[in-house]
Amino acid sequence: MSKGSVEERLAIRELIETFAVGVTTIDPELWASTWADEGCWKTPSMPALVEGKEAVVEKFKEMMAYVKFMSMSAIPSPTDLVFDGDKAKGRAYCRELIFPKAGGQKIVIGFFDDEYVKRDGRWLFTSRIYTVIGAE
Repeated sequence: MSKGSVEERLAIRELIETFAVGVTTIDPELWASTWADEGCWKTPSMPALVEGKEAVVEKFKEMMAYVKFMSMSAIPSPTDLVFDGDKAKGRAYCRELIFPKAGGQKIVIGFFDDEYVKRDGRWLFTSRIYTVIGAE
């Protein structure tokens, strides 16, 4: 296990940022590009873990159908990022400003516990588990 090279840490950061841009722009294709085929995803609003890239992307589309627009900012935690060859684990803190089609606004602060895999020179998510710290 290691803290990884500057290049590897930057690649993970860019993965996390690409995920956030995919959310902010509600772009399922961009968002899907961050996932490994075996990826799994869980948020507090989901009754169960969603497994497999295809199912994960469909769940994203379902959740975004209720959103008029939103903004996600993500900050990877350098103290939680650990590499083990072509696998890594980390944590990313995020803030979401959500404007539902039904009206109103929601602010959510939380973090993702992540697992990553490097394939064909790219880092991808194999797991993202979201925990809400606070919401208003």
